[in-house]
Amino acid sequence: MLEFPDMRVGALISGGKDSLLASHLASEEVEIVCYISVMPSNPDSYMFHTPNTHLVEAIAVSAEKPLYRIPTPGVEEEEVEDLERALSVLNIDGIVIGGIASNYQKKRFERICKNLDIDLIAPLWGWSDEEVIRKASEVFDFIIVRVSAMGLDEGWLGRKVDEKAIGELRKLKEMYGINMAGEGGEFETLVLDAPFFRNRIEIVESHVESDGMSATLVIDSYRLINKSEK
Repeated sequence: MLEFPDMRVGALISGGKDSLLASHLASEEVEIVCYISVMPSNPDSYMFHTPNTHLVEAIAVSAEKPLYRIPTPGVEEEEVEDLERALSVLNIDGIVIGGIASNYQKKRFERICKNLDIDLIAPLWGWSDEEVIRKASEVFDFIIVRVSAMGLDEGWLGRKVDEKAIGELRKLKEMYGINMAGEGGEFETLVLDAPFFRNRIEIVESHVESDGMSATLVIDSYRLINKSEK
């Protein structure tokens, strides 16, 4: 039973664990009528996740949600304006974001929502990093697709985040002070399956790109496996 049955919202998703977990939790209280994905051409966007955003279409199909893709050059502040312009034409009462602790991002989303007179829903805001990563691992099957922190080498790319991985992340936090949820940009993730997915995503081909500071698992091809078929 939805707590706010008349509230229709769009969920900002990137394909990563945080945005999809926030959408999943919000769906218990509001109706998620669509997914919204910002597609920066700048891989170093200040606001938005960039690795493997081409898979958001597969995620939307699997979750059976309409998808609105918003292209942007990814220029600081201008990308926020690009999002606001796009949201202004959607008939929604609010947006869901996966923010945990970034005031930089939250303030800009709050400004957008104030300007458009819609609500901002941030179910994960204030959660601890371990709470987020653990809850996500309980709900989803997801892998790490980008690393950029001390202790996280290319061996982590493509790795499923499970109890063993969480334990290792906890040790890296103790050693290097990393955020276990990747909130500081330490790593990025990709959700391959969820309870509300009709299909699970199976990676067929991928390759690693590295610049010496970070490494990314780029998904070249994938397939959707219908979970209802035996």
